[in-house]
This record gives sequence, structure tokens and C-alpha cells, in this order.
Amino acid sequence: MSEDDDDPRENPRINTKFTRNISGEAEMQMKFDWYKVLGSCLVIHAMFLEVTVYQVLVIASLITLSAWFVQFHWRRRKLYRAGYQRKGPLALPFIGSALYFAGSTKDILQSVISIVNEYEPPVPVWIGNRLNICIVDPKDMEIILNHPHSIGKDLVYRFSNSTVGTGIFTAPVEKWKRNRKLINPAFNQKILDGFVEVFAEQASVLADQLKREVGRGIFDVFDYASRCAVDIICETEMGVSVNAQVSDSEYLKWANRAMHIMFKRMFNIALSFDFIFKWHPLAKDLEEVNGKIHKFTGGVVRQKREAHRRRLREGYVDGAPRRNNLLQQLIELSEDGETFTDEELRMEVDTFMMAGSDTTASVSSYILLMLAMFPDVQEKVYEEVMDVLGPDRPCDVKDLGRFVYLERVMRETMRLFPPGSVFGRNVTGDIQLEKCMVPAGSTVLCVIFALHRNPDIYPDPLRFDPDRFAPEAKSKRHSYSWLPFSAGPRNCIGIKYALMVLKVLIATVVRRYRFSSDYTDISKIDFKVDVTLKPIMGHRVAVELRE
Repeated sequence: MSEDDDDPRENPRINTKFTRNISGEAEMQMKFDWYKVLGSCLVIHAMFLEVTVYQVLVIASLITLSAWFVQFHWRRRKLYRAGYQRKGPLALPFIGSALYFAGSTKDILQSVISIVNEYEPPVPVWIGNRLNICIVDPKDMEIILNHPHSIGKDLVYRFSNSTVGTGIFTAPVEKWKRNRKLINPAFNQKILDGFVEVFAEQASVLADQLKREVGRGIFDVFDYASRCAVDIICETEMGVSVNAQVSDSEYLKWANRAMHIMFKRMFNIALSFDFIFKWHPLAKDLEEVNGKIHKFTGGVVRQKREAHRRRLREGYVDGAPRRNNLLQQLIELSEDGETFTDEELRMEVDTFMMAGSDTTASVSSYILLMLAMFPDVQEKVYEEVMDVLGPDRPCDVKDLGRFVYLERVMRETMRLFPPGSVFGRNVTGDIQLEKCMVPAGSTVLCVIFALHRNPDIYPDPLRFDPDRFAPEAKSKRHSYSWLPFSAGPRNCIGIKYALMVLKVLIATVVRRYRFSSDYTDISKIDFKVDVTLKPIMGHRVAVELRE
């Protein structure tokens, strides 16, 4: 045999090939049919050693299992390499760093914050066999939130599918692209402007309801804000009134129960497995409330679609007086070729209802809490509202752009208390960040709570200072330093809607009431991870009528 024969790259009779991985290291991958080798070995073993069929099957199972185990981990070698390229918390076999997140909902959030503070982000965190990369830097946020390989939502959001289906918030990427394009026109400014009258009416009801708390001391304002948010969203999104603020709303009970169970599954490892959850009493409870929610919203969808078709048959004229709503807009967009089925419309309505009501209630409650804690800020907001509206005129769409200082207060509140404190994106292809590579098959966790409280971006981060959002201050920061609504192509579709609602709500109630609180320091507010970020002791305020 010649020297050339010894080189497998030059000798085609030797069944090997050479490849080169991404780091430039040579790897030789042997090409063989392992199952044929296994079968031959077993036959020989049985012939010469006179073993039983049972022993052959045991040996075959062990060898097959071993081969699968090796192949499984070999395919994941890029994940392992990426997981250990940077320092992170201790990862144990099989469970990874899951023990760091055992405990109460307060402990879970604190563990995430501790990890990104202790280790330099991006931080790799193994949960079971799942690699999570925690990011905090605005530059990394910009890359991840705009990259085509990280458009998909984290797998944890699947627990909401039984309630809201695959609406725009949780939809797979291809369905999201289609639906987002179709839904965008329903959120144009002209349509949103038409909702301000509803916002003002329901904000006035909220102000009337708060009167019952005058002189009664500290209470949690979230319950009032939640009922108001449900009334607003039901009327502007579905065109129906549930009167949650003035009656015992069944819909609100169903929605709250469904969200509670969804959240419990997200943070309970045992309940995250479908085959375990289906035997749990909560599974029957969730099925029952989901049925009621779907019956309600599905009935509204069918009723509104039939009403629209009836108007078309009867020669409906666009100038006829009626209040618009988002569902009506989607139905009108759907009629050309039946773009949305009734079921798809129901999913979108349920998504907007669930996501919008809790977020709006949470943020408005935090704003009122900040006004209560900082009387000087509250008085500036009050003076601006009086300058814009006077003593009794309701908010109009033309007023919203004049609430300059109020908007700064809103933005500073959402900096300190982002409704989505952490959210995840699935990674379907390798993504290069400034300090590391994020491999396909991993999850990126965007830790917004830590981003918003980073002292390098916001000096003295626990100080409440609305002037951080004055134009000159904003211009000095990275545009991805403030992300309460996410960013990039899959950002929250209702950003403008939310800001408009908040302005009307706060302006309406602060004109009638002066707020106070027994909280004295932002650092003393402890949080729990819920559907949105919630204070453990509630949004504690007291109200008194202004003279």
C-alpha cells in the first residue's frame, strides 16, 4: 500500500468523510449503518453463546438506548458549547439550574434578578435540558427583537392556548405574520380616536366608584382599575357592555380564574406536563371557565358578523350613526374572501381581552400609586390636567397630546414597573451578539425589569423622576433602553391604544381626588411574578376629594 493509500481523504475505499465545524476544527464523521452492525452482533451472540430471546432483547434495548443517548447529545453539542462559553449559575444533571427558581412567585423574580446581577450578561441558565440566555443590554435587545431567527414566542406561552388559542400574541410565526398584517389597519389612529369617548365615559364611572373609598383609609386600587379596564376593552373591542364596574361581572370572574390557572402552570414544573395536569382538579376548572369565555366571545363574534352581513344586504350606508369597535373592523376586513373564520376572530378577541385588561389595570394602578407616593409629582399632573381640561370638561381626543408631563409620569412608572418583567423568544438559527453566540434551539430571556433599573442607563434607578423622559434626556439613551411594550416587528400592537387609555383614566380621576399611600420608598415594594408584575401587598392608596 502506498503512502497515498494511508490517507482516508484520498482513498475512496475507506468510507469516511471530513467536515469542518464553525470553530474551524476538523471532525471525522464515520458513515455506517449502526443498526446493521447491531443486528449482526446479536445474531452471532445468539448462535455461539446459546442465550435466550429475552437476553437478546435486553441487550438490543440497552445498545439502542445507548446509541440514541449518544446521538441526542451529539446533535446538541452546539448548545452545550454555547452554554458553557460564559459563566452562569450551577447546572446539575437533568434539572439544570431549576432549583434556583423553586419557591414562591416572589422568589422566582428575585432569582432572575440575582442571576443577571451576579454574572455578567448574557448569562446562560439551564432549566432541565433547555438552554436559556438572559440578556439585559439594549444592544442585545435590539438584535434579538429584530432578528428573523427570534420572532417566535417561548414555549411557556403554550399554556395560554387553551384559553386564547393562537391569537396574535401567541401565534406561530407564519400565522402571526399573516394576522398582524391583516389586523394592523384596525389599529389606525382614526379608529383609535373614535374610542376616546368610551375611555372618558368609563373613566368617569371609575371616578364615581372611587368615591366609596373616601375616608376609609388604605385600599388596593387594582380591583377598581381592573373592572374599568374590562369595561373599556369589552366596549371598544367587541362593542358590548358587561358593566363590570357597577355589577358583579361574570366575565371578569372567568377571565381572572383562567389567567390564574394559566400562570400556575407556567411556574409549577409538575403541572407543566399535560399528562399530569389533565388529572389535576384545576384542569376541569380551566375547561369549565374556558367554555364559558369561548361561548360568550364566540357568540358576540357570530352576532356581529351576522349583523354586518344583514346591513350589507339591506344597503347599509357608512354614514349611519354607530360606535365602531375592533371586532367590527376585523369583520369588515374579513368579508373579502373570508379572511378570518369565526374561530380565528374569537381567538383574536380573547387575546386582546386577556392581554389588554390585565396590562391596562396594572399600569394604571402603578401610576396612581406613584402619584400617591410623590405628592409634588401629583400636583404637577393635577395642574397640567386643570390647564388642559378645566374643572369639569371630559377628555377629548385633541387633549391627549397636551398631557406632556403626564406622559412622562406614565413612562417613568412603566420603567420602574414594566407589565412584562421578563419575556422569552425561541431561537431557530444562530444569532451573534456582541459578547457571545446564541445557538439555534435555545431561548433568549429578555429581562426588562433589570434593563429598566440598570444604573448605567438610569442613574439612581430607584428614584422616581419623570424628567428622565424629557426629549433631551431620552435622546442620550439607546432607543431599546425602555421596552414595556417590547419592540421590533413583534412588539405590542396596542401601544397607542394603551397610552391613550392611560391618559384619559389618570386625567379623569386625578382631577377629582388627591391620592396618598403608606408606601414611602420604592425599594420597599416587593413583587411577585403574575400575568403582569404585581406588588405583593397590592397597590395601596387612599383617596380624598379635592376641594
